[in-house]
Amino acid sequence: MSKYSKQLIDRYFKSLLRIHKKAEFARDPLEIGMIQDIVSDYLKDMQWHVKNDVANSDFDPHYRFDLVARKEKRTIVVLILPEITRQAILEIQKDVFGVKKEMPSTRVLVATDIQELPYILEKDTLSDMIIDMAKKYKLGMLLVDKNLDYQETCLVPSEFLYA
Repeated sequence: MSKYSKQLIDRYFKSLLRIHKKAEFARDPLEIGMIQDIVSDYLKDMQWHVKNDVANSDFDPHYRFDLVARKEKRTIVVLILPEITRQAILEIQKDVFGVKKEMPSTRVLVATDIQELPYILEKDTLSDMIIDMAKKYKLGMLLVDKNLDYQETCLVPSEFLYA
């Protein structure tokens, strides 16, 4: 956190809110498959090797991740939430704990529609749970937007969530 100023983080969230405002009434919420495709494209553009919809026996056959990305010796697991709800957060909390217990160096990201941004930023139980996971497990987020002209993915590092 020390390498990021509060001012920089505030500017970043303001730019995310501008993107959210444009998307807010312009389209229907994105579905899981659409979010998965956008995030997969984003990670591939960043030179990650991506596998979709994998029951990943490398970790544990009981886990199911929407995306697993590898680059050299690093691994990212992406869980997709089309909607931020209490039940969804409780479910991913178990998955995040399981991943971090098995492979502590694996980064876990939650991908969701940028239209869900207010639920992440509002000070309530849901945002508190997300902030807690960001602190404990370095949980980050990917916010996606897509319209007819473009698609956009914004990474929110764990450090920004609890700043």
